[in-house]
Amino acid sequence: MISSLRCTLTSREIFRGRATILLIALLTGLTACQPPQMVMEDQLQGSSTANRAAQLAGQGDHQAAADAYFDLARTTADPTLQQRYLIQASNERLLAGFPEIAKNILDRVRKPINESNALLWTLVAAEVETANGFPEQALNILSGAPPTDNQRAMLKILKLRANALFRLGDPLTATSVMIERETWLENRTDILSNQQWLWESYQTWGSSLSEAPRQADNDPVMTGWLQLGGIAWGYSSDPLVLRRQLRSWQSVYFNHPANDLLIPEILSQLPRNINYPNQIAVLLPLSGRQEQAAKAIRDGLLAGYFQSANEGNQPRLRIYDVTLASAPETYDQAIADGADFVIGPLLKENVQALAQRGVSTPTLTLNFLPDDFQQSVGFYQFSLSPEDEARQVARRAAALGQYRALALAPNNAWGKRLMQSFNAELISLGGQVLDYRFYEPKNPDYSTGIQSLLLIDESQARHDRLSANLGIPLEFESRRRSDIDLIFMAATASSGKLIRPQLRFHFAGSIPTYSTSAIYQEGSRNNSDLNGIMFPDMPWNISPDGLSTELRKTLTQYWPDQAERRARLYAMGFDAYRLVPFIYNGTSANFEGMTGSLHFDYRNRVHRELPWAKIRRGRPELMDPLPEAESEAFSGEQGISTVWPDTMTPEDSAKVSPDSF
Repeated sequence: MISSLRCTLTSREIFRGRATILLIALLTGLTACQPPQMVMEDQLQGSSTANRAAQLAGQGDHQAAADAYFDLARTTADPTLQQRYLIQASNERLLAGFPEIAKNILDRVRKPINESNALLWTLVAAEVETANGFPEQALNILSGAPPTDNQRAMLKILKLRANALFRLGDPLTATSVMIERETWLENRTDILSNQQWLWESYQTWGSSLSEAPRQADNDPVMTGWLQLGGIAWGYSSDPLVLRRQLRSWQSVYFNHPANDLLIPEILSQLPRNINYPNQIAVLLPLSGRQEQAAKAIRDGLLAGYFQSANEGNQPRLRIYDVTLASAPETYDQAIADGADFVIGPLLKENVQALAQRGVSTPTLTLNFLPDDFQQSVGFYQFSLSPEDEARQVARRAAALGQYRALALAPNNAWGKRLMQSFNAELISLGGQVLDYRFYEPKNPDYSTGIQSLLLIDESQARHDRLSANLGIPLEFESRRRSDIDLIFMAATASSGKLIRPQLRFHFAGSIPTYSTSAIYQEGSRNNSDLNGIMFPDMPWNISPDGLSTELRKTLTQYWPDQAERRARLYAMGFDAYRLVPFIYNGTSANFEGMTGSLHFDYRNRVHRELPWAKIRRGRPELMDPLPEAESEAFSGEQGISTVWPDTMTPEDSAKVSPDSF
């Protein structure tokens, strides 16, 4: 049995023998020819623009670096340099978060690829294909990688290969590749980074582990990693169980390389054995207009309660219908009944009424108070706040160098709150909303507001004036404004399906367009009109772990009518129960929940950091985290970087061809 296995590992030097065999097979002819230089200093020396572009890329300023690389490609007469600069421009666009345009540029690079650019093209092209959802193409590209003795390039090839394999549902081979990769690392920081990447990949792509063998014959390192992968996939959203599982794993694989760095690092961030209160009261509006929403939260909370039954110290749970009396009265009744922790209420007016009165025991409300509201000690707040999501849109845009925004939002309280949150966050990060429009959700035609927002009406007016002054008809094609980095579109799925096609019609389809999780309703059909929209959403929806997957199956089995419409509220209830011991024991440690990565702020609000999705083929697809900037242009594992110059818009990329240079 695996549980009784004790492993003793061979030394690092012996593992290098296997790594050497792998790399020789991957990079045939390693010593047969002169390796191409990664940066081509001999050709770039003396070019201030090229040096500046490399510096900007190393600093992570993808917009400016792309401008410089693209200018270089347009102005140089050397075909080899043109090729290289366009490849670098493609990678900058990829690092800016737009793999489709990166692929568009690469597809138009003049072929064949010069030998001196072959390695660079291989690395960028493989990463672009993976980011666009074609990992098999990435593997084909990597299989033809040119020979090199550049160790960092070889390390990047291995990581790209493992990433593609994970996405293809082959965690066994992916793990093998990363084990071999680690044998080439000497620095403890790099080794920990390698192991953390493998752990995070299991968390994201570990569903295929259930179909893979969990034991590798005569290879305790591989077996240990596969067992660890099952733990990462199955228990990441349950920190108490995760700690126990990791401790059990350590007792078996005590000599495993992950036990030296990775496991201590993970355990240091997990809570120790913490206790639940004796009795928890739950205050929800279980009748009236919010009945269905409240019941979804209740059911998720009960799922958390029963799932944690084997943790010991199981509290008593009493549920109250807050619509039968005022929130303070219901709260007082719960305390009189013996509650030493309260979850709820849900509705904003009830939360405010309770906050005004004050609480006498730790209380986790299920909505946020206004920022200027005075709150009492022991008052905690948890909400699926759309304003938080709007702020995350602004932060992602700023991280990508996108500071100039247009915004669309419905003309209601929800839309105005999102607009205000997005605008305030973007301004705080150095950006600005150039213009905005509020639309009427019930009006299916948004073209007038969109044309005005994009200044297309001004373009038409200029044409009309010129034609009138000349007295002759002129050929004319309307153009939108060119000073936009992104569009923030606050909309529900139904409104988004009408707005997005109208943006495309008015020449704004390729502008990076962001929304909140409201843009996609799970289970809805005909979502292809939303293609290209990016939004943050909870892991429950776009990157569920093993526990989330099992709970979703249960939800679908017992509540099929509510499984998709109320899924987010179900996850909220589960996380609300999971937050109880953290608050009750005074532990402010962050943890991975089903609704996001949860953390407390100074006002005892629980905030969520969310993964990102992009709608492709009518379905949300998980996006990679933003890469970190490298200190040297394309000398590190992240690669190189780009974005379009001011004189060229993203839609112009469709017109780029090799003959343009």
